[in-house]
Amino acid sequence: MVDPHSEQSLAEVINTCLMDWDIDRKLFSVTFDKFFSNDVVFRTRERLSQSRLLPNNGLLFHVRCATTILSLIVQDMLEALNEVTHKIRESVRFVRSSDTVQQSFNEIAQRLIGDSQRGLCLDCPTQWNATYAMLEAALGYKDVFSHLQQCDLGYTLAPSDIEWERASTVCSYLKLFVEVANAFTGVKDPTANIYFPELCDINLQLIERCKSEDSFIKSMALKMKSRFDTYWSICSLVLAIAAILDPRFKMKLVEYYYPQIYGPSDALERITEVSNGIKDLYHEYAISSTMSSFDHGLACDVRSSNGINGVLPITNNDTRDRLSGFDKFLHENSDNQQVKSELDKYLEEPVFPRNVDFDILNWWKVNAPKYPILSLMARDVLGIPMSTVEFDSVFNIGERLLDPYRSSLEPDILQALVCTHDWLQKEVEECGPIPSSSAMPLCITSS
Repeated sequence: MVDPHSEQSLAEVINTCLMDWDIDRKLFSVTFDKFFSNDVVFRTRERLSQSRLLPNNGLLFHVRCATTILSLIVQDMLEALNEVTHKIRESVRFVRSSDTVQQSFNEIAQRLIGDSQRGLCLDCPTQWNATYAMLEAALGYKDVFSHLQQCDLGYTLAPSDIEWERASTVCSYLKLFVEVANAFTGVKDPTANIYFPELCDINLQLIERCKSEDSFIKSMALKMKSRFDTYWSICSLVLAIAAILDPRFKMKLVEYYYPQIYGPSDALERITEVSNGIKDLYHEYAISSTMSSFDHGLACDVRSSNGINGVLPITNNDTRDRLSGFDKFLHENSDNQQVKSELDKYLEEPVFPRNVDFDILNWWKVNAPKYPILSLMARDVLGIPMSTVEFDSVFNIGERLLDPYRSSLEPDILQALVCTHDWLQKEVEECGPIPSSSAMPLCITSS
């Protein structure tokens, strides 16, 4: 789009693209990055919900990029530790500024800590994993830096004890975030089920740090928790449903984490919300599957009967609509018959043993005959792209800027460049056609 543009115009362009691409009736969710406001999402969802095109009335439509929220929280951390990080960065630069200083530093290190397999490293300020590596390495030499300041009058930037302590706390945070980011990008095509436990761990860490007696740590943690809670309020349901559809977890993972996150008094209500959410979603899939089978069978009967006594020919859409309504009524009142659904049977069975080589997509493929409806739902939920960030940009906290040449291009040319970049980024793979009835996730970024 050409600047300036309003939120309304953004929403209109998104809706137009969905219709032009003929995917508005196949859409399950849209993954937005940080540059799209809630108003844009609301307008897009409202337009699709009015036409009843979204599963579960659009409750799972809005997905925020998980990797982006990690990056934003990390930026909050590094901003709070900016002065200490600057001291450590300049300290490393000072040690590496001359052979004499380096030799003096090494001699002090040999006396205080002995042989060390790891040396100092300098970070790239726009790559937060590099900043983590720099802090982690420097923390091993904190006593060496203090002694160096006493021996070398030219060195005056050694952090104080409390600054080293704060750097250590932030470093432990960064370690967790690096591990989580690596988990998100450690597989070529991550499925949605891997995100819930990782983000729950982050949530628990933030809750714990918010109780810190150190005002610096507590203030930093509260800011990070506020940002995380905004993301969690939008995405926790879809994250939990994706985890439930992992046969190694089912409801047990939600039941394990939620009492720790919400406390015993509120956990039951939250667990019930998740349970109702996945039941409502399954209910829609069951109705859709039943109606689809009914329509197919009815059409076959009409073609084969050709007016035979006892078969009602379909003369207009009204008859089909009435029968579809009856089918929906029958399904909604099936509880009286005490027939267990596929979802009930799936949840009642023991969890699948956890192992490193588990392939969740293959598991659902093998078990599709046993769970024909639930497997369709699992396909759509597990296929939600929880992140829009490319692998090589996961740790990047710098803004992507367009040069004057690209900024001057027409919108159609820019769109072509963005699309071809995405298409060519991965290897060409053989894949089957997507069934017309399948719901599709979609990523929308500001690129």
